[in-house]
Amino acid sequence: MAAPPLFDEQDRILMGLLQADARASYQYLAEVTGMSASTVRRRVERLIETEAVRLVAVPNWPSLGLYFAAFLALSVDLPRLRSVGNELARMDEIAFVALSTGSFDIFAQLVLPMNADFVRFVTQRVAAIEGIRDIQTFMIPEYIKSFHEYRLPASPNPLYVRESNGAYAFAEDGMTAGRVD
Repeated sequence: MAAPPLFDEQDRILMGLLQADARASYQYLAEVTGMSASTVRRRVERLIETEAVRLVAVPNWPSLGLYFAAFLALSVDLPRLRSVGNELARMDEIAFVALSTGSFDIFAQLVLPMNADFVRFVTQRVAAIEGIRDIQTFMIPEYIKSFHEYRLPASPNPLYVRESNGAYAFAEDGMTAGRVD
């Protein structure tokens, strides 16, 4: 059986509004949602306390003089997986680090002032980390959609809704599962 969501439709609406403007006042959120300001405050505080949402400032790399972005795909000695990931995460130039499965063990996003800085970073900083077997790099010339542009859907996609027994509510043909006509 799937666990019930930690938030309801009103929480989804609040999360969407906060994604658009994390500095929105409780009064504004109340006006838009039709809830009272105190209800909005309690709901937002609960969303933050349960870590369903984090309110953060998202840097705009080019505005900060960081014009070069790339993904690093690393293969590492598995006993050193976390230590390599942690070393990368401590570097100011690394914006994102994740363990992965498949051909690579770690993915990281790198931001630097210029393309010319890339070779220095990889050869002097990354190459010095013990346990890296291979690295492939993927330059990011342009973002089409970045993580800060993601918006939580207003309602769950019916494609992924499950019944209480864990089965999908809709079969692959789009019909209600278990439906008998």
